[in-house]
Amino acid sequence: MQKNIFIALDKPQSSLKSPLHPNHNSIQDNSKIFSPNSDEIGIRADIFIAKALQISRSQAEKLFSKGKILLNGNILEKHGIALKANDILIIQEDIPQTQDSQLENLEIPILYQDEDLLVLNKPAGLIVHRTNEQDRQRTLVDWLHQQNFPLSNLGDSYRAGIVHRLDKGTSGAIVIAKTNFAHKNLKLQLQTRQMGRYYLCVIDKALKESQIVDSPLIRHSKNRLKYITTHPNNVNAKSAKTAFFKIATANKLQDYELIGAKLFSGRTHQIRAHLSSLNRHILGDFFYGYSNDSKNNEFSQNRIFLHSHLLYLQHPKSGNILHIYAPLSAEMQSFLKANFDLINYQDSHTNLIFSLDSLYQSVFS
Repeated sequence: MQKNIFIALDKPQSSLKSPLHPNHNSIQDNSKIFSPNSDEIGIRADIFIAKALQISRSQAEKLFSKGKILLNGNILEKHGIALKANDILIIQEDIPQTQDSQLENLEIPILYQDEDLLVLNKPAGLIVHRTNEQDRQRTLVDWLHQQNFPLSNLGDSYRAGIVHRLDKGTSGAIVIAKTNFAHKNLKLQLQTRQMGRYYLCVIDKALKESQIVDSPLIRHSKNRLKYITTHPNNVNAKSAKTAFFKIATANKLQDYELIGAKLFSGRTHQIRAHLSSLNRHILGDFFYGYSNDSKNNEFSQNRIFLHSHLLYLQHPKSGNILHIYAPLSAEMQSFLKANFDLINYQDSHTNLIFSLDSLYQSVFS
């Protein structure tokens, strides 16, 4: 007989002793090349670079000051120059020397653990795994090895234990497989949608209505790190489906809205790309079009407001259904309480917790 098990921590966890912000991108030793899209012609170079690298304007200016930005082969010194069609920007980046002490001081809350699997509350600003040996960023996999967790080895060495991933700037629940048996089982659950994930995010413009976006995704033709929606008949596209549902409208930040998102597929940048197709952008997500020029706030300089709040799965061995909640960080809670009326979503300790599965079902069932 299956049992439903709900797991949530009473207190929000501060994930890091030394915060790793998503806007502080660890740099690859290969240069990055960009060219403006048709809708980006005329944009200031510093704004374009901040969006392209998902960094703040001040961080972009540091690259300028170091002579790291080339425009059509020449060092670009004028930050505010307007980009033209066919301009080529080359960003020559250095690899910062990250000390292992960063991992030693890293505290990642464990939401659930047994001999088969581990569920963590990943902090924002930490990538899940590297993609090549030139990548010098410290990763969640590095931390798992340092903590001596047993991990499945079905994939390459960079992805030991990794069943699914979260973007660098995204926080929240992520499941890790300790054994190959658990890894195979959980991968199958992802494919058959027995495992599911619900996210919380704040967007810069309220949705007209709760809705399901069923639009395939493809890499952007000029920025290979970015994804956009495309026609369903595009043979190079991958299917993607997301449900977005309204939770609360901000009482201080005009037009901002707290929403929930349910994934039916798990494509890279899926939530961010689908929202962008609706002309909606997650707070702090400069890469996909968020702009804080008129609504400046300190929070958006430090991270993307996207959090994997609820993860559910069937335990590979027991068959029990686990519902695991990842508490919001203290900074996220403070921001939400300051700008939204969420008294109905506070537990007995005044911590915010959202029954996203119930909210979703109340809208779409």
